[in-house]
Amino acid sequence: MNLLLATIELRPYVFIFLAAFLFISIVNYGAGTTILFTALTYSVSLACEWSSVHNGFPFGLYHYIQATRGRELWIAGVPFMDSLSFTFLGFASYTVALLAASPLYRRGADLRILDTRKIRRSPRVWLMAALFMVMVDMAVDPLSVRGDRWFLGRIFWYDSPGPHFGVPISNYLGWFFVAAIAVAIFQTLDGWMNQGGRRPFGACPSFPSRALLGPALYLGIVGFGVTMLFSIGADEIAWASVFLYLPLLALMLHIVTRPESYGDAGAIERHLNDFPHDAPSFPEHARIINERQSRAS
Repeated sequence: MNLLLATIELRPYVFIFLAAFLFISIVNYGAGTTILFTALTYSVSLACEWSSVHNGFPFGLYHYIQATRGRELWIAGVPFMDSLSFTFLGFASYTVALLAASPLYRRGADLRILDTRKIRRSPRVWLMAALFMVMVDMAVDPLSVRGDRWFLGRIFWYDSPGPHFGVPISNYLGWFFVAAIAVAIFQTLDGWMNQGGRRPFGACPSFPSRALLGPALYLGIVGFGVTMLFSIGADEIAWASVFLYLPLLALMLHIVTRPESYGDAGAIERHLNDFPHDAPSFPEHARIINERQSRAS
């Protein structure tokens, strides 16, 4: 427990992102899905990091420096905070993909997505989310390699430094591998635990613009990485990251401002058929659907 508290004190930024993820995920998907996803994804990422340290799969061979042993929590030779980050990165990437793939709904300043179970579990959302997670690492890993220049500290080194600012391509392939597993875990848990019309425990359908919270977390993680790159004088990497994310940012702005992105009454009905607990967010449409169902019965 002392090491866990010391880890939170030493790596507060990781636990701020973690806390934001837990809140956003519970509000949108419920506590059960969130807790199981966190535990399973952490276990998968820890196993993959342990494997990479010992035999180079899937991230390529790298080595942790034991400098913070005794100052923060380590599990099986891997810093606890390192594997933990895969949970909120995978979730945030999934929410960006879901926003890009779903019809939208706006009432005043309240923006929502009209997703369905089919959209949530679609291969296109799975693939986009995995790729978006790799994009985060293309800014974060070159920053982590230079940990001695900021408060992360030098905690690891690659056996063979790679062509992307010292990061080997195998690392990004490994991240895609783990991201694909993490997103598949979330899709499966969401489909399994949130069946039927009941509201998931802890979910808050009335929370305004809750569909934007996950993408905002993604943007915050990216912004943190790019800001730190500029702050340590790694301007070439920082600008490369800016130009990597500008097209994605432009695409997302295009989606949320394009009138054709917003669903009609049919899209709302399909959404409510799969998630009837969301009806308070669409009171007028929910009333029409209920009247139609009453007449049919």
